[in-house]
Amino acid sequence: MSAENVEIVRRAYASMPDLRHDDPESMEQFLEWGRAYAGEDFELQLPSDYPEGGQVFRGREGLERVAAWLRETWAEWRFEPERFIEASDRVVVLVKIVARGNSGVPVEMPTAHVVTLHGGRIASARAYRHGTEALEAVGLEP
Repeated sequence: MSAENVEIVRRAYASMPDLRHDDPESMEQFLEWGRAYAGEDFELQLPSDYPEGGQVFRGREGLERVAAWLRETWAEWRFEPERFIEASDRVVVLVKIVARGNSGVPVEMPTAHVVTLHGGRIASARAYRHGTEALEAVGLEP
């Protein structure tokens, strides 16, 4: 099942639209993506050491909140996944955030996600600042 989970997560990241402040349709595309891949009780947890603090976004309303927050904060924002690692019912994704702030300053930041699936849908995603933290969270050696 874990190879299947990796493939589901790989497809989800490949089809995730970029969010652009100047493209109002990108918000709806992001929400459509959420309906296609995320479970009804989806939960996204951000680390406490993010500048915005450790936030938790739940359900469809949470996806709407995170999309709105990203569009308010960033002129452009997207993920570039670099590696997918099987971890039982979870998948560790080593990813780079590529963004441009509203001030025009470009940002590239490595991060990692632990994605949990249930019934072929993404049940939760937890973000980590470093890949080693994500690997340790699922019991794998960095």
